[in-house]
Amino acid sequence: MKTRKSYLLILLAVLALAAIAAYELYWIKGLYKTRREAAESEIRVSITWAEMEELTSRRKQATDSIRVIARVYSGTNARISKIVSSKFASPGDSIPESITVTKMDQPLDLELFETNTGRTNLPAMDSILVHRLDSLGYPLSHRLVLVDGEDVLDETTSPGYAPSSKDDLIQMTSIANKGATYELYCEPLSNSVLKGMKGVLLMSLGILLILALVFYLMMRALRKQRELDEMKSDFTSNMTHELKTPIAVAYAANDAMLVYGLDKNPAKREEYLKVTRESLEKLNGMVEQILSMSMENRERLALRIDRTEWLPLLESVAAQTRLSAGKPCDIKVEVSPESLSADIDAALMSSVLATILDNAVKYSIDHADIRIAAEEIDGRTIISVSDNGIGISPDKQAHIFEKFYRVPTGNVHEVKGYGIGLFFAKTIVEKHGGRISVHSEPGKGSTFTIEL
Repeated sequence: MKTRKSYLLILLAVLALAAIAAYELYWIKGLYKTRREAAESEIRVSITWAEMEELTSRRKQATDSIRVIARVYSGTNARISKIVSSKFASPGDSIPESITVTKMDQPLDLELFETNTGRTNLPAMDSILVHRLDSLGYPLSHRLVLVDGEDVLDETTSPGYAPSSKDDLIQMTSIANKGATYELYCEPLSNSVLKGMKGVLLMSLGILLILALVFYLMMRALRKQRELDEMKSDFTSNMTHELKTPIAVAYAANDAMLVYGLDKNPAKREEYLKVTRESLEKLNGMVEQILSMSMENRERLALRIDRTEWLPLLESVAAQTRLSAGKPCDIKVEVSPESLSADIDAALMSSVLATILDNAVKYSIDHADIRIAAEEIDGRTIISVSDNGIGISPDKQAHIFEKFYRVPTGNVHEVKGYGIGLFFAKTIVEKHGGRISVHSEPGKGSTFTIEL
């Protein structure tokens, strides 16, 4: 059920992210379309504006008694763009005789310009057009052609223009040349439009990446929380089983003395008291090890550092393991040189090695064959513990040092433990400024290595 809920949550997160991405794509597509239409409209207005500028420039140079000046004005919408022409009675007048306002989608009164104005000077007009496009943020390399039907009346090309099948074509009816049309061939407008939208695109992409990261971190946290919950459940089950054993043994020994009067038999009384003491010591060791795993105790954990020789320490730990093994156990200790020593907390390091040896015995099948070696390499002390146990699969090796984690064996009580031994070992080794690692192959045993 939990797995199904997790998959459902992942599916909902993916669908939400996809919906947000689809909406952003739709919005960006609409924005691109609007900006492209605006760019095309600006270019058409600029063509007419350049044409009027060129025409007005020629009219200013005329010596006729009538002078006409035309200007193109464009608002935020191309449909309200207009041409304002001013007619003066004589070249020297400052007050116009009449003013005519014409929308660009309506024909202009060309009678105002019929006094030998001639055809538009296309190169001069293109120069004006280039300057205006640059000021508007559209520095387009282009080819400008004036056509009348199928006849090409004139054409000019801006520097750097290279014809391409991908070029955009923008057409605009000429106002000063009856029946003629301007055709502007230019590099794709999409480049300029997208460049202008760079900030919007980067912001949208950033939002998507942030949302994806948030979803990922959320799912990772939920998965980790579920794993911790499962490990804590296993820990509770295993710990309960482990605690019951010494309690039951101590209770049975105490009950035997009280019920059967064994307190009058000094030999039996001493034997049962010894069993009770060992059970209580084992129980106390479990409690102390659990308490040492709390973050507060880990921070306050103080090491009692002394110069300690490895050979006596390793032989002592090996002897204790042989006595408590409960199965045939062969442990070899090798120290090179024999006087090898280090500044360590001997008690805590003994607990670390005892934990590793205890696991080596537990996970061996019939006979435990263990080798402990200590040597000095490049100024560092290397302690390795090798066994002939069942080994650890590669996908489990990355987790064995995590709190509460136990390698699944198919039966939770088949191998006793509560999943904090190796975590405790890793904590103590790191407190000494070292590190612990494992190399293992299923069916070929394991080797734990401590570097100090």
